[in-house]
Amino acid sequence: MIQHSISKNIFKILVLLSILAVNAQAINESDIAKQMQSKIDETTNLLKNKDIAFKDKTTQIFETFDSVFDYSSMSRIALGKQWRKLSTKQKKSFEKIFTLKLKQSYVDKLNLYTDEKVKIEKVEKIKRNRIKLYTKLIGQEEIYDIVYKFHKSKKNNDWLIYDVEMIGVSIMKTYRNQFKEFLSTKTFDNLLAKLKTKTQ
Repeated sequence: MIQHSISKNIFKILVLLSILAVNAQAINESDIAKQMQSKIDETTNLLKNKDIAFKDKTTQIFETFDSVFDYSSMSRIALGKQWRKLSTKQKKSFEKIFTLKLKQSYVDKLNLYTDEKVKIEKVEKIKRNRIKLYTKLIGQEEIYDIVYKFHKSKKNNDWLIYDVEMIGVSIMKTYRNQFKEFLSTKTFDNLLAKLKTKTQ
């Protein structure tokens, strides 16, 4: 059985920051911090608005959800070396179900949001095609350091998120470790079946 080691509080952070990101639409390098910061008030107002039904909130989120996250790369990273062993059909199947799992994880924890605030700290270009966006999520009692990891899309030169690091923990690395452990004793088909049961 796949156990998710990330705590409820970390999921809360992931939900909020993911929603902030997806509203940014296509992002150019010079606009990353500006666009991300400009959407914070809009997003937190949505989360706080009790007049908007939960279903409508999720609809608004997913209308723009695919514009910033690179699910293909996230799927490949999550499976690690196992990815190269898969057929094209298997890769497509995994990407589809893993993407659904990620989205469902965000939605499932949406109601955990209370009144946290997000502050953009800085943008750091660590490689020609890699950027880190440093942020802080400020709660009533604690402050969390969050880092968005962007890379440059080969398709349209937009910057897309391929990982989120929270208090020093990479979400993609966490999934990769879990999947590696699972696949050490079970098959890829077993993994797909397990993920499907988690998303139904």
